[in-house]
Amino acid sequence: MSETPQRPGLIAASRGPFHLLWVGQSVSLLGDGVFLVVFAWQLAVHWQQPALLGLLLAIRVLAEVATLAAGGWVVDRVSRRTIVLGADLGRGLLLFALASMLHRPAPTLALALLMVAYGVLTALFRPALTAYIPEIVQPDGLAAANALHHISRQVGMVAGPAAGAALVGAGSVSAALRLNGMSFLLAAVATLPLPAHPPASGHKQGLALAEVVEGFRTVRRVGWVGGTILLLSVTNIGIIGAERLALPGAAADRYGQLGGYSTIVIAIAAGGILAAWITGRSPMARAPGVATYRAALLLGAATLSLGLARGIAAAALLGLAFGVGQQRAQLLWITSLQRNTPDRLLGRISAIDDFGSFLFLPVSFAVGGLVVQAVSPEVVLLAAGAACMLTATIGLTVPGLHRWRPFTDPSPPVQVANASLAGGQDS
Repeated sequence: MSETPQRPGLIAASRGPFHLLWVGQSVSLLGDGVFLVVFAWQLAVHWQQPALLGLLLAIRVLAEVATLAAGGWVVDRVSRRTIVLGADLGRGLLLFALASMLHRPAPTLALALLMVAYGVLTALFRPALTAYIPEIVQPDGLAAANALHHISRQVGMVAGPAAGAALVGAGSVSAALRLNGMSFLLAAVATLPLPAHPPASGHKQGLALAEVVEGFRTVRRVGWVGGTILLLSVTNIGIIGAERLALPGAAADRYGQLGGYSTIVIAIAAGGILAAWITGRSPMARAPGVATYRAALLLGAATLSLGLARGIAAAALLGLAFGVGQQRAQLLWITSLQRNTPDRLLGRISAIDDFGSFLFLPVSFAVGGLVVQAVSPEVVLLAAGAACMLTATIGLTVPGLHRWRPFTDPSPPVQVANASLAGGQDS
């Protein structure tokens, strides 16, 4: 594949304003990994309430999905640095509150409200961070900056749960949650010195509902954006369910029980780090759409093969291929959105992208678990891998889906039609 020459590497991207953001977010990602283990263990094991754990996690996901559907306009209406800083600060305070409640069974309503607030802040944070990075990183350094952030995420997925398990073993559940809360506060402090740009959509221009609709209309109008979001969302239904629900059972049957499953999990993380390192150091592909769908094809092939192969060596190799395909596809897609989307719309487009990714997760987990029980983990892996390869093939064969080019902003910021309505309008 032909490539453009010369692009800043990972070390160059880690300098300047971005390095503060990266360090702060790396700390908070490590804290997130602690939270995953501690919160689940406290509710499911100490309190013996796995149903409550499932309910609270579902409430959080639903709060995120609802916020992503309508809240993307906030990211384009408010300074993105302010949203990143405020979301980290707010989540840190929420975790301190949660830590004070978990030393004994707490009221379900109070826990549910905390999860809703946490979900809302997380849903605003993700597209805000995606849209903020281009404000402090030059266009030719975006891939490297995104790669550094994704490397931190993969490291956090491995090191965070290990730290959380150690803290739980030491009997410090509340201390572990406070540590996670502190990680968010440190991330907020690291964001404070960073430059704040004016809101991308100006100040109080137009109705919120009109701006939300404008985001969805843009996704529908620009074929490669809407089409790729749709294909990747459909792929997520099978791939994430297969990874979370089918892999443990398949490992027990084919890859050496818990040792094989641990090998796959570590290999997936290692593959993600490898893909991020390579993508961040290499020149941006001249045809990123084609490269993204090829990475998705690799992801599908690795998933399908996990339902066929046996042995720890195969588990390690296929887990590595899974992580490489998944991470490279994500990095190329996010960087392409940042480079090709008008800044005024980037927050909304990023939110809609996340909305598509999360929309089917509850269905994937609920239905996927039933399917794994009804058939076998291997069948689920085979079906998910085949579906991913099919969607990747569609993306590769349809030019309108893989030709990713900058698109123009067809209209100025949304204005209310009537000047008399504009007076005093504050959405």
